[in-house]
Amino acid sequence: MSMKFAIKFLETNAKAYALASKIFAAIEQHGFTETLAAAGVVGADIRVFATVWVAGQSGVAPHDYRGAWVFTKDSTEHSRVKYLVAVASGAADAKAKARSSGKKEVDLLAAALVAYGLLTAAQKKAFKASI
Repeated sequence: MSMKFAIKFLETNAKAYALASKIFAAIEQHGFTETLAAAGVVGADIRVFATVWVAGQSGVAPHDYRGAWVFTKDSTEHSRVKYLVAVASGAADAKAKARSSGKKEVDLLAAALVAYGLLTAAQKKAFKASI
């Protein structure tokens, strides 16, 4: 995306961007679990509260499945509840950290192997002896 496009986009969508920025900042802040716990919403209750909230927002009523309120699998409402629970419980953050930390380890290993391959035979011998 070019800088001109970004500036033009921000000029024409300033109000929406300001609101979206607040939402994105809230999503990226840590502590959703602690904030919910302070309100008395813990563990599996997060899903119940999220389901009721999504039902109120969407106007779609959940149905009872094995004693739990759920939306039809793969529906928009079901996806919204999954997303809210993942963010609020910290699962989304943990998944992102695991995904990014694994990539860094692979990148470091690949860089080390490339660097080792560039060594001369004498340097490789000295390196092996130092281990």
